[in-house]
Amino acid sequence: MTTQIANYYDIKSAVESVEGFMIPGQEEYLFNKVKSLPEDAVIVEIGSFKGRSTVAMSYACVGTKRKIYCIDTWDGNDSDFSERNFFEIWQENIQKNNLEEYVVPIPGYSHDVLKRWHELGDNNAIDFIFIDGSHQYLDVLKDFELSFPLVKDRGWIAFHDVIYTWPGCERVWHQIAKLRLTNHEYSSTLACGQKDLDTIQANVNPTLPIHFFTIVLNGQPFIRYHIDILRQLPCKWHWHIVEGVAELNHDTAWSVQLGGSVNDEIHHNGRSNDGTTEYLDELARQYPDNITIYRKPEGMFWDGKREMVNAPLTNIQEECLLWQIDVDELWTDEQICNARQMFISNPDKTAAFYWCWYFVGEKLVISTRNCYAQNPQQEWLRTWKFKPGAFWAAHEPPVLVEALPDGQLKNVAAENPFLHDETEELGLVFQHFAYLTPEQLKFKEQYYGYKNAVSQWKALQEQTKFPVFLLEYFSWVGDGTQVDTASSCGVVPIAQKEPNTNNWQFLQPDEVQQQLAQVEKPKPIIIVDGVFFQIYETGIARVWKSLLEEWSKDSFRKHVIVLDRAGTAPKIHGIKYRVIPAYSYNNIEADREMLQQVCDEEGADVFISTYYTTPLTTPSVFMAHDMIPELFRWDLRHPMWREKHYGIQNASAYIAVSENTARDLVKVFPDISLESINVAHCGVSNIFLPTKSEVNNAFRTKYGITKPYFLLVGASGGYKNSILFFQAFAQVVSRQGFDILCTGSGGVLAPELRKYTSGSTVHMLQLSDEELAIAYSGAVALVYPSKYEGFGLPIVEAMACGCPVITCANGSIPEVAGEAAIYVDDNNIEELANALCEVQKPSSRNYLTTAGLEQVKQFSWSNMAQSVINVLINTTLQSLNLKDINLIIFPDWLQSEEQLVSELEQVIGTLATHSESQYMTLIIDTTNSADNYAEFLLSAVSMNLLMQSDLDISEGMEISFASKLHGLQWQALLPRIQGRIALEYEDKDALIGAGAEIPILDLEGNSFFLT
Repeated sequence: MTTQIANYYDIKSAVESVEGFMIPGQEEYLFNKVKSLPEDAVIVEIGSFKGRSTVAMSYACVGTKRKIYCIDTWDGNDSDFSERNFFEIWQENIQKNNLEEYVVPIPGYSHDVLKRWHELGDNNAIDFIFIDGSHQYLDVLKDFELSFPLVKDRGWIAFHDVIYTWPGCERVWHQIAKLRLTNHEYSSTLACGQKDLDTIQANVNPTLPIHFFTIVLNGQPFIRYHIDILRQLPCKWHWHIVEGVAELNHDTAWSVQLGGSVNDEIHHNGRSNDGTTEYLDELARQYPDNITIYRKPEGMFWDGKREMVNAPLTNIQEECLLWQIDVDELWTDEQICNARQMFISNPDKTAAFYWCWYFVGEKLVISTRNCYAQNPQQEWLRTWKFKPGAFWAAHEPPVLVEALPDGQLKNVAAENPFLHDETEELGLVFQHFAYLTPEQLKFKEQYYGYKNAVSQWKALQEQTKFPVFLLEYFSWVGDGTQVDTASSCGVVPIAQKEPNTNNWQFLQPDEVQQQLAQVEKPKPIIIVDGVFFQIYETGIARVWKSLLEEWSKDSFRKHVIVLDRAGTAPKIHGIKYRVIPAYSYNNIEADREMLQQVCDEEGADVFISTYYTTPLTTPSVFMAHDMIPELFRWDLRHPMWREKHYGIQNASAYIAVSENTARDLVKVFPDISLESINVAHCGVSNIFLPTKSEVNNAFRTKYGITKPYFLLVGASGGYKNSILFFQAFAQVVSRQGFDILCTGSGGVLAPELRKYTSGSTVHMLQLSDEELAIAYSGAVALVYPSKYEGFGLPIVEAMACGCPVITCANGSIPEVAGEAAIYVDDNNIEELANALCEVQKPSSRNYLTTAGLEQVKQFSWSNMAQSVINVLINTTLQSLNLKDINLIIFPDWLQSEEQLVSELEQVIGTLATHSESQYMTLIIDTTNSADNYAEFLLSAVSMNLLMQSDLDISEGMEISFASKLHGLQWQALLPRIQGRIALEYEDKDALIGAGAEIPILDLEGNSFFLT
């Protein structure tokens, strides 16, 4: 027998003469590991390439009966290598080292070889396996899962390239393999562990099998998807398929009350009539060890779905994962593998709930949760830890039970399930194609009694503006469920209809990833907390409803998510909503945490509240409507005003609805500069227009108004100063010829005001906007003697309706009313009484009406909406720290480190030494940079400049990174950029993404030195 090699260094030069990708030290580790194995050890290498690691391990076999089985395709690929004769090179390297007797090549894909190991590997158990094939996560995972049962107890499993640059290998090792192996060993990027069944907990089953079950009737086309996924699984699996018609009994009996029935159109002798029966027969022939079909005799129906799902359970005689897969529920093999590992790593868990992307059209999905089809109390429970003897007590929702020793039944899922957030964190969100084809809708119409399901579904497919509310299309839906396009939600449908045909194709994972790379989710994301709609229905609610209506008209709506407090927000087509709990001033801290969690989940870039709420860290914009509590010395210890001040003090940007409100904000908070506050005047809806006399007469008749009337809007005490009107009205000689109409305050007129209205009727009304416009149009005048207004919406609404206005020159009112109103002192009863008489004169009325219609042209909700958009988008750019001079560069981060550092040093060194550098910001685009790579290189540049030129770039010039800015952000940023500095190597795609020509500035000249 040949003498054994004692020391790796005796063969080191021979090993390193073989071309390969091993890091120094790893071959020595492999040599020593194989040397430590039994004399007759069986070693497997997945991925031999040209044989470097093979030679290292083979030398450790010299003089023993150890044998290495090398698995590789040896075919290479055009993208990585130009040469293709890898097997010849591998064989030559083995032969020239005289190692042929210790090596057995097995050409082929590792998954196929491992599945046939007992045939191809001479039925040998494995002592050591080295996994160094494909680096894709699922491939590495399958190599491990297939290897694990083949490796002896106390055998070893090693992985190559366990490093962040190869996330597939790293993920499998740290998240899966490491947890099932002991005695971990490392050699740079090589990781190894020992299979030791004694150390695994008694209730852990590392080879956990999966039993899937499906009940089906007319399952085309989706029934054809599943087998391609299941046959790729690296674990033991079985698919139980129960076909036939279920009577509308037990759990599904509710359908009968809706008109559901079993008719001859939906079946053929109790079986499918769309080709599913024949397809299942063929499946059973192809996979007799993995698929079992359950059917009733021809012509017979199942006694409800409960009998169907119980049918397979007597055939499952092992502990396993029991997994319900409905025909139209599509999972990927990676998801199934991850879910299985989730249960293996957490043996105390008993079941799992999942979210799904619920399709209601080829490219339409339900985009909201905690609603129809996404009810976390019962959906989607799909996986259970099964023990023989368990059975289904119910099917809708599914309830799997086990019998306890005392005869009681235990609900398996109720014990300790994985919840939705836990499974979603692992990417376990499946795709559910429940409403994709007309045939599905026709079945639901007949079997479940969903009336007009087909026509309603077709109407939804014709919609072009999303999101929409599902209840407007599906009459059986009764909540705020929204539907959006799949692309807007960042989803690529696995099932896709081929163009101009009725054929369906199912995308492979790589095809999904390719299409996903082309799907651009809307960015930036703006979160709007609709809390005010929960609290009040006053002017601020009108402002925000109007803004949302404006945003819903164009593409900006795709960037907006409204937080709907307990379903109180107005429902506007095209606006996306997320329902969250109602606000309470008794739970402020928890609410901030909840808002931050929502912002994180939605990837929010900026937050704005309709009324003072604030998240913890997401940049927020504060909109000031007025400063009444502060100026009128209200008790600022009240939680509402404390929250207002917290919001102001933690805001990243400010909006005020008037110049006056902006000045008042600065007056109360002098640390805020007036220049930093953006003024966005409120608008007026096109509902508010002069109405015809017949419309006015109908309105008066409806509410019993028989005399000309003065109008008060939001009549109340306090700063609204309504009492001044009543006191003045009492002095008008002709007062009995007029009525008074008060809106916005229910109930009856306060007794202290009633005494001023003798002989006149006071109408206290709550009016819709449409009726309020009529009330304005028919009034003698709007009387609005307010002592303060942040804006004064009723004034512009009245003017828009041709209604004369009497008011006081307080707060923002002169800014809003201009010269188109009669002004009176807010304490002068006689002056207001005279104004009430003056406004009755035709000449005065004509002037006020004409001037008012002209004045109101200044105010537009569309203008305000755009102003608010500008502030929100600019807030997302605050991290760039823009200055007076802003320049930009677009490095190509795929260039060599040496080239990048050289270019950055030249640009930064030149700018940092300029006399005006303190007024500059250099923006560095990092679109195609790896995470933190740009920051790393900038640190190197900074150190080089400091060492070589004694230049500290942290002083003076600002340097900011711009990572993957989107269209709206570029539109806001480009006008503030004076130019770009051209580099030798630039990221052309990023330049195109900027969407505009940016002037090129000469680094050697002076054209960029702007002041």
